Amino acid sequence: MKRSCVEKAKVESTRNPNWLQLPIDLIRNILQRLDTVEIVTSARNVCPLWWHICKDPLMWRTIHISNINVIPLDYHCLHKIYGHAIDLSRGHVEDISLELFGTDDILKYTAPSPRASHLRRLRIKYLVEFSDKRLSEFVKEFPLLEELTITFKNNTISRDSLEVIGRCCPRLKSLNLWRLIYPCVEYKYNDVAFAIAKTMSGLRHLKLSGIWLKSVELLAILDDCPLLESLDLLGCLCASLSPSLKRRCCEQIEDLRPRKYFLQHDCDADE
Repeated sequence: MKRSCVEKAKVESTRNPNWLQLPIDLIRNILQRLDTVEIVTSARNVCPLWWHICKDPLMWRTIHISNINVIPLDYHCLHKIYGHAIDLSRGHVEDISLELFGTDDILKYTAPSPRASHLRRLRIKYLVEFSDKRLSEFVKEFPLLEELTITFKNNTISRDSLEVIGRCCPRLKSLNLWRLIYPCVEYKYNDVAFAIAKTMSGLRHLKLSGIWLKSVELLAILDDCPLLESLDLLGCLCASLSPSLKRRCCEQIEDLRPRKYFLQHDCDADE
C-alpha cells in the first residue's frame, strides 16, 4: 500500500512539475521565446524569480514586438514598453524586430550610444512615420549591423540614406527593402540600386520589392556585389532585361527568385 502511494506521488510530481526548480538558463531560454510585450506586461510578474531573471540585461539581447493587432495597447504604451526593454538591455541588445509602429521617435530613442551599440540585426516592418534624415542619423550608431529589413508604405528611402547605411555598416550582409505600394509612374528607384552597388560590396543576401529595376541597375549590383548568394526580385518590376543578363543572373546567383522568370527560353539565346 505504501509503495503504491509512493508511485502515485511520483506520477503526480511528473504531471505537475515545479517550474521554480528548473535551471535558470532554461527559464531564461523559455522566456526569451515570448514577445517582448508579453514579457514586460505578464511573464516577469509571475513570481519574484522570473522578475529577477527579467532584470538581467542578457535577457534583452533580442527585442521583438509583433502581432500588435491582437494586443489591446495603443502606440504610446507600445513605445513605453519598447523603451523599457531597451533600457533593461543596458546596451546588450543584438536583435530588434518591430512591426506596425516604427516611427522617428523609436529610431531617436534607440540610437544614442551605448543603448544598442551591439546591434547586429534590425527589422522594422511597416514604418508608419519616419524621415529619411532620421534614418541616416540612426544607422551611424550601429557599425556592427549585419542584417537590415525595412518595410515602408508611402515614404521613400533616398540614395543618400542608403549610401550612409553602406558606409557606416561595413559588416552588412543582408538587406531587405520592401515598398508596399508601387509608384504610379516610374520613380527614381534606380538610385536605390546604384547606392547598393556603390557601398554594399559585402552583401550576401538582397531582397527588393516594390521597386522599378532596369538592366543597368541590376548589372551594377551583379558587378559590384560579387559575394551575393541570394537575390529576391519577386516584388520588383524588372523591365527590359536582356537574355544575356538573365543568363548571368542564373549563373552568378545561387538562390535567385523568381528563377522561372530568368529561365525563360530567351535565357538560352544571345542578344
